[in-house]
Amino acid sequence: MVRCLRVDRTKLVADMYIEDVLGVEYVRPMSDSIQSIWEESKNNLPVLYLLSAGADPTAAIDEFAKKKKKFPCQKTSMGEEQEKSAKK
Repeated sequence: MVRCLRVDRTKLVADMYIEDVLGVEYVRPMSDSIQSIWEESKNNLPVLYLLSAGADPTAAIDEFAKKKKKFPCQKTSMGEEQEKSAKK
């Protein structure tokens, strides 16, 4: 019904419904700390960050790598026209 009348409000209303039925933890953005991601990672598997528009964890990753004496670390952007560097 909302989508038919106000397309711009669909996500807002859907989030409100999910929060009411399932709880607020299902609509909050999930964000793990770089420390916890590093603790769970393995040295032979890449870590993949799925980001929203405008998000850039590069500085935080570099800072953490410096603390662990692993700087510089290898990072590959998967933005537009980055296919060649991603295949390496």
